[in-house]
Amino acid sequence: MNRSRRLVCLSVGLAASLAASTANATTLEEAIAAAMRHAPEIAVADAETDAAKARLEQARSGRLPTATLSGTIGYGRLDPQNFFGLRAADVTPRAAQVTVEQPLFTGGRVGAGIDRARAGIAGAEAGQSGARAQLAMAVTQAYGDVLTAARMLTLYERLLTETTEIERQARLRYRAGESPSTDVAQAGARLAEARAGLARAEGMQVSARAHFANLTGFEPIDLQRLPANPPLPGTLDEAMDEAMRSNPLVAQARAGLRAAQAAARGARAERLPTLGAFAEAGTVRDQFFPDYRADSATVGIRARWEFFSGGRVSGKVSEASSEVRAADARMRAANMQIGEKVISAFQDVRTAQLVEQAASDQAASAAQALESVRHEVRVGMKPQIDLLDAEREAIAAEAGSIRAGTDRIVAAYRLAALLGRP
Repeated sequence: MNRSRRLVCLSVGLAASLAASTANATTLEEAIAAAMRHAPEIAVADAETDAAKARLEQARSGRLPTATLSGTIGYGRLDPQNFFGLRAADVTPRAAQVTVEQPLFTGGRVGAGIDRARAGIAGAEAGQSGARAQLAMAVTQAYGDVLTAARMLTLYERLLTETTEIERQARLRYRAGESPSTDVAQAGARLAEARAGLARAEGMQVSARAHFANLTGFEPIDLQRLPANPPLPGTLDEAMDEAMRSNPLVAQARAGLRAAQAAARGARAERLPTLGAFAEAGTVRDQFFPDYRADSATVGIRARWEFFSGGRVSGKVSEASSEVRAADARMRAANMQIGEKVISAFQDVRTAQLVEQAASDQAASAAQALESVRHEVRVGMKPQIDLLDAEREAIAAEAGSIRAGTDRIVAAYRLAALLGRP
């Protein structure tokens, strides 16, 4: 009875440990979320978006009234030269003025500035989305590289152990006169190859873990297996339509065209006059002679028209028109470039899925062949060198399968990035 109770407790403890291990494991989604919080480029993109929104507030302020308070105060001596019978005296001249002005007509300058600022926000938000999508793709690649490196290290450690034993047995048989020196030399060559492979795997693991930690801000411990692909369009036409709507590069080019068009409207608006209503109130003391006092209040309309600027305004109009043509060309170039990339990425996703399946089948067949060769070597049907060759083929096949899995999900995230999905 006690033994049964101990077995039950042990089983419960193992299950709890397994559950805790699973709960603490890091998923790809968690790694991407951590990178979004950690990466400086995301902070830069967020700050640029906030700056663009602040520029919109600045542009909108052109429609609101302004209030200005100015004043002066001093100390001196004023000598009216007996004018009006006034003698020289020490004075404290001071003046204050308050001006409130409301723009009534700006020729379209303010509206153009607002449109340009809104286009800037759209471009900044597109850049923000693009930065997040690129980071997600980079984290996916780093995540897969860490898994691949860890598995490669395990495989080459196993190969080194088996190769060391085979090389030892080859030397013993050679000393006993049961095998030629060729077997020893071949076993030694395979042992050196296994050591080189292990060294490469160790270096790959160090680099992969460092890159992952740099992107996410934490060490890659207990990473779960790569998940299935994120949801993607089912057809190329659907992918192309979504990319033309949401791709960050296309969206930035589109926003750049709108900003250039708004700047051109603003440049043309400088040819028109401005009109505003104003109200002023002022007070003056000791300004012209001792004890001088004057208060004033004025309400009126103020207009300004620069009808000749020496070519400054016409030059700005020509420059802005050229910028519009350039922005339009950049937008068309972005559409063409993204269209080509979407076609390639969409096909890469399909190809990567097929390659992953083929690589998985190859790894399974190589593992089965390795087990068969291991039995044949054990009963003396094949030499030890055949076991090393089969082991090497199995490792290469399994490594190819792991890389294919990484390539498959990286291709999916690359397509998602082109579609503007963060």
